[in-house]
Amino acid sequence: MTYASERPRAAAPSGAVATTAGVLALCAGLLNLWGAATVLSALRGEQHIDKSLAVFSILGALLVAAAFGYGAVLLLRRDETGRYLLILTSGLLTAVALVALACSLTDYRPDYGVDWLPAESHSLEAVNGFFNGLVGSLTALLHREWLAASTAAVLPLAVFLAASSGYTARWIAYTPPRSYAESLYARASSEQSEI
Repeated sequence: MTYASERPRAAAPSGAVATTAGVLALCAGLLNLWGAATVLSALRGEQHIDKSLAVFSILGALLVAAAFGYGAVLLLRRDETGRYLLILTSGLLTAVALVALACSLTDYRPDYGVDWLPAESHSLEAVNGFFNGLVGSLTALLHREWLAASTAAVLPLAVFLAASSGYTARWIAYTPPRSYAESLYARASSEQSEI
């Protein structure tokens, strides 16, 4: 009879990709909070921006930040729900950035004008696209900036790829072996039940 403690143990999967996904998701959540604060300060300031779009973007950025934060915490606790929440949230944010990229590349112009944050230089728009999360994607869409839309897609795409990775799935599914004392207790309990 071979006991569980005598069997060769498989190596534990590395949690590097899952940890990277969690850290990137926390960063993405913080950057979405930064984007919400940017729009809120513009709304309170002297700039005239569309109030309905401002409220929509603030609430959307706060919801995305909460989803990234909660998903990252669950993922780092080896909960499959956190992984799926990160995949869904980052996938939606990547899709918004890709729509902004497609609209900027086709030079799509809506029939109505939207008062939004003032346009800046191409390099500053690209930096704002990366650091403002959902707000950066919306700004790139409204300003038709392809570089800003591209940089807005970088972080959510990285979170999506890391969270949906097979390495992350294996790390979450892996159950660490019991300690030596717990395995002795389990073996003694099973022997007692056989008697």
